[in-house]
Amino acid sequence: MKDLTNKKRALQRAEANQQRLQQLAERYRQAYAIQGALLQLSELASTIADMKEFYPAIHHMVAELLHAKNFYVVLVNPETHEFSLEYFSDEKDQQVIPQVPSEAFSSGLTGYVFQKHKPLLCDQSLFEQLVTSGQIKAQGSMPTHWMGIPLSRGKQTIGVMAIQSYDADKHYTEHDLDIFSHIGHHTVTAFDRVRSREILEQTVRERTQQLQKTNVELQKEIKERSAAEKLQGSLYRISELSACSRNMQSFYRDVHQVLSELMYAENCYIALVDASNNSLSFPFYRDQYTPAAPKRPMGKGFTEYIIRTGEAQLIDGAAALQLARAGEVTRGMVSALQSTRHSTSWLGAPLLLDDDVIGVIALQAYDYQYDYSEQELNILRFVSQHIAVAIQRKLATEQQRKHQEDLERKVFERTRELRQTNLFLRLQVEERKKIEEKLFHEANHDALTSLANRPRFLQLLQQQFRQRKRQSDGKLALLFIDLDRFKAINDNLGHAIGDSYLIETSHRLQAAVREHDLVARLGGDEFVVMLTEIHQQLDVEEVADRILESVRQPVDIEQQQVLSGASIGIALYHHGYQSADEMLRDADAAMYQAKSLGSNRFVIFNPDMMEVAAPKSPKSDAEPAAVSNKAAQVG
Repeated sequence: MKDLTNKKRALQRAEANQQRLQQLAERYRQAYAIQGALLQLSELASTIADMKEFYPAIHHMVAELLHAKNFYVVLVNPETHEFSLEYFSDEKDQQVIPQVPSEAFSSGLTGYVFQKHKPLLCDQSLFEQLVTSGQIKAQGSMPTHWMGIPLSRGKQTIGVMAIQSYDADKHYTEHDLDIFSHIGHHTVTAFDRVRSREILEQTVRERTQQLQKTNVELQKEIKERSAAEKLQGSLYRISELSACSRNMQSFYRDVHQVLSELMYAENCYIALVDASNNSLSFPFYRDQYTPAAPKRPMGKGFTEYIIRTGEAQLIDGAAALQLARAGEVTRGMVSALQSTRHSTSWLGAPLLLDDDVIGVIALQAYDYQYDYSEQELNILRFVSQHIAVAIQRKLATEQQRKHQEDLERKVFERTRELRQTNLFLRLQVEERKKIEEKLFHEANHDALTSLANRPRFLQLLQQQFRQRKRQSDGKLALLFIDLDRFKAINDNLGHAIGDSYLIETSHRLQAAVREHDLVARLGGDEFVVMLTEIHQQLDVEEVADRILESVRQPVDIEQQQVLSGASIGIALYHHGYQSADEMLRDADAAMYQAKSLGSNRFVIFNPDMMEVAAPKSPKSDAEPAAVSNKAAQVG
């Protein structure tokens, strides 16, 4: 009978252990899912720079964990208190929602969550109660289940994120609300990071657009300057022709060659005025259809029209017909047997010398092979002036050379400025990223051990307190750790060895705790461990034993062997705690109780300790550390 009783008890213990392991596995799965979501959220915040891409990514991430086919995010303007819909995906109201005013959100479930600053899990029954009591107004299609959480930045609620289900078989639980709350808590941080990057990249884009516009204008200016440079080069060559050409015929041929490089000049002639007999001569005449024109009396051709007006002209078919009807020109016959082939585009400019027209240079095209432009008219106007006054062009050549040098210097300076600006923007973006990462690490980690510092630890502890307020079965424990006689290490062996010992201790503490536990340094030789995934007091004691065993092992530093220990005070979370500071205070009191009982032990806090707790005093280091030639033992 006794053996049977023992077997039953062993079976009951095995079943209890199995149930505890199953619960632990479930919590591990939940923690793993939440951790994966937060890692994915952090990755989104680091890779996405556009809010239009950020919200669908958040929706997709939530949908992988929860039933979130219907998902939306609403933000509230802190100045106008207006609700703005940032993202909305709904299988029923997708087409209607763009016309919904801001008041619809503020008076519905969204506004209710925003005003209460608390998550809400709402089914049809609760929804009808809220509507009947006048706390909310029914808006849109009624879901069978709705879940919303406030989005908070510090103590300020900036919006609401919600999912809803129209399927009666798809409902949400407190477990789902906890997961959704974890995601929502970190969404605001990711939102701020993406918004900051979006603003930064928008600034960079605007600056880049300005630089691109400047570059386009510069390229246009370069092109215009290049064309002007080419023209000026041609004029310079024309000026040189008056001095280097062997005779006038070679001069005219060389001028024609220069014009051919600037524009279409297949048909070209130069006519000179003979004022003595009122006639025209053609010292240079090249035409694809007619032979060289002989000397002839002045008449009413296009050439004579240019001489009368003294202006360069571009004459196409319509302009020629208009001039003929006005009686300015006459388009006649070369002979009684051959009709004149009329040009379809004609370009002519007067040759001026001291405001007197001494001739005309003309270009023409037939059968619409080519149409001259105003730009080419201007070029010919310039060329004609330089042909008439070749000597004066020598002075202009020097001015052109100087202008060319100024242009090249300006192009060089503008190009260098563009390179420097682009380089500065890239360096500025990279430096800002490095500064942000460095500031975040320095603000939240201890400079010596790289553990979480006191402000970061208190922040995480407060988060756990808020979570435990929502979870009635949530367990939490704090281990307040003080190294025994650490002052003796500093006094006898030096602060450098003391610092090295603290670093080694931090490594041992991290190795002794579990993966999801948090180790922080509060200052000096005081450390604290926060255990979040515990099911019974035995779990806490096992971790404390591992820490004591690890810390009491000797440490070899600079050929010195240092021996110490630790005193640990443990505070277990209960709903009587009103703040994180109270729990940390109790762990501290338990630590002093452990220290008073001797080194290398832990004590779990109980209320009786507060009645006998003495004020804190500097730690006693009356006994000096024993130092030998090869090793120093402390503790």
